Order: sequence, then structure tokens, then C-alpha cells
Amino acid sequence: MYNLLTIYFALILLFGVLYFIIIFSYTIGWFKLKNFKLTNRDFKTTLTVIIPARNEEENILKILNDLKKQEYPSNLFEVIIIDDHSTDNTYNIIANFIKKNNMPAFKIIRQKSDGISNTYKKNAITKGIEVSKGELIVTTDADCRVQPEWLKTIAGFYETKGCKMIVGPVAYYDESTIFEKLQSLEFLSLIAVAAGALAIDKPIMSNGANLAYEKEAFKNVDGFSKDNFSSGDDIFLMMKFRKMFGAGSIAFLKNKNSFVYTKAKKTVKEFIDQRIRWASKNRGFDINILFISVTVYFLNLLLLSGAITSIFIPTIFPLITLAFGIKLLIDIPILSGFVKFAKKTSLLFYIIPVYIFYPIYIVISGAWGITGKYKWKERKIKN
Repeated sequence: MYNLLTIYFALILLFGVLYFIIIFSYTIGWFKLKNFKLTNRDFKTTLTVIIPARNEEENILKILNDLKKQEYPSNLFEVIIIDDHSTDNTYNIIANFIKKNNMPAFKIIRQKSDGISNTYKKNAITKGIEVSKGELIVTTDADCRVQPEWLKTIAGFYETKGCKMIVGPVAYYDESTIFEKLQSLEFLSLIAVAAGALAIDKPIMSNGANLAYEKEAFKNVDGFSKDNFSSGDDIFLMMKFRKMFGAGSIAFLKNKNSFVYTKAKKTVKEFIDQRIRWASKNRGFDINILFISVTVYFLNLLLLSGAITSIFIPTIFPLITLAFGIKLLIDIPILSGFVKFAKKTSLLFYIIPVYIFYPIYIVISGAWGITGKYKWKERKIKN
């Protein structure tokens, strides 16, 4: 038993050191990342906003009205909504909105089934790009909300920085229950890590709810070809951009007006299904991102197994508690910096329960994600 405990704590030390190096570097990146200040300018970039939508009759009008209120010149952007085989009234709601508001720059396209692929969202985005007129593609989701300055901030950043891909911040909104607030804090930690990694030219994550990239560059990397994962329209495309154009071609847009907002999951099942979907992409990661993923997973696996073991061996409880505490101290700087940026500092009140439950769902969703099986948007998916 003594030898096993020695090996166990040696592993915690090893993965803990690796984790510290990773998070510390991202923390430096985040605090070095400058806020982008949008200046008055004559915009020239044409944009195409692409929104895949499936069974979003309860949400779609919100994002359409948000896009209607954009402060970007109306002659420089279009909106293409791809109806991804909705079984509700989504298509008719969109069509009626376009007709009622007389908005020729807004288009609705019904996606046709290819009969064999389960890459539904990627197929929808590809279809939208094929008929798009904009030089910069901007993607978001049908259940999101955006601010009036959203498009002009993205365009201004693109015209200033000249990057091939822009990753924007995403946050939850209207969190009413404790469960939703816990999700919100944990989600902000993921976005913070993504931003910090991009700041040091080590991109590891992006989010399709707030993503922009050059249409020509999308074509150059051959889009989503050879990508059979149903999820990952963001990260796998980012990997292709990094490989062809270099890590410096991808940038994080640090501006409060560029936030895209979405809703937290209402039930534990919905939350777990979402995280299994995210975890199922791990098998397609390159060695750099996979190393980060494995480090995070095994550190949490070790912490969880240690917490369970301490029930039967109480003498190791203080050491396990210390390990949890050290991990918390490692994470606090970048997390607190990002929640302040997102104007959600009150969520830090929930940091302890998040750190208690985080290893549990990480271990479960990560293991389940390996199977590549999950349910999403009323579809049973197997990667």
C-alpha cells in the first residue's frame, strides 16, 4: 500500500507541475493581451454571418433581431441562416421575419441531407460559405445573442490586425439557478484559457459561437474536408489554419463589445451531453493539443481518485485537500482576470463548488467521449 501511495503522489506531483507550467503560461498571455480599442473608421470589409439552425423556434428571432440592429454598414454584411433539417417551425419563422422586415441581405437556405455523413453543422456552414458574398465569414449559433457593436468590432479588429482567423469571447447570460451559475464560471475558465493560449501563439481552443475567418483562407485549407467528427467546426478548422498559416495568423479579440452570449444548460443531462460532445473531439487533436488535454484529464482523474481513496484512508485526506488547494491557486489569477473582463466577478462566489464537482464531470465526460456516442439536437451521433 505504501508503494502505491508513493507512486500516486509522484504522479500527482508530475501532472501538477505540468499543469502549473501550462496554466502559468496562459495566465501571462491573458494579462499581456491588450484590449482592442475600436476607432472611428470607414469600413471596407464585407462580412457574411452564417448561422446553422436546427429546431430553434424558441430562440431564432432573438439573434435575428440582434443582427438587424447591428451598427455595421448594412451594405457591407449579409446573414445566411442554414436550416439544418428542423422538425419544428424554425424555417417558417425565419422566412416570415425576412419577408416582414424586408431584409434582402438576410437569406434562409434549407440544408439537403447527404444521406451518409453525420457532420451536420459543418455541412451547413460549408453550404453557407458556398453561396456567401463576404470576404470574412463570421459564425455564431441560433441560440446566441450579440451586441449592436459586434460586427463592427470584428471588422475593425480584422482591418487593424490582418489575421486570418479571429476568436471572440463567449459567455452565458441570465443565469438564474445555482447550477447555471456554476456552469457559467466553469465555461468562462475555458474561454480564459483559450484566450491566454492564443495570446502566446499556442492556440488550443476556439468557439464556433463567435468565430471569424477569411473565406479565401477557408478554401485554401480545404474547409472541413477529411473531418468526419460531427462536432469541432471550430477547433479542427483552427488546427488547419495554424498548420498552413502559422499560429500568429489566429488572434483573440479582447473587447467587451465583441462578446457573444448564450444560455447555460437547464439540466444535468443536457450539460453532460454537451461535454461528451466536446470530449468526443479529443481523438482528432494533434499532439500539442492532445498533450494539454491528457495533462488536464489525468490530473483531475488523480484528484478524484485520491478524494475517493481518502474516504477509506483518512490519513491522506490533508494531502488531497492540499493538492486541490494548490490547483485552485494556480487557476485563480487567469480566472479572476477573465471574469472581471466579462463583468461577472460575482460568479467567483461559486468557485469552491465548481472545483469540487469539476473533476467528477471531467472524468465521466472524458471517458464517455472516447466512445464517440452521444445525443445532440435530437440526433444520435457516433463519430
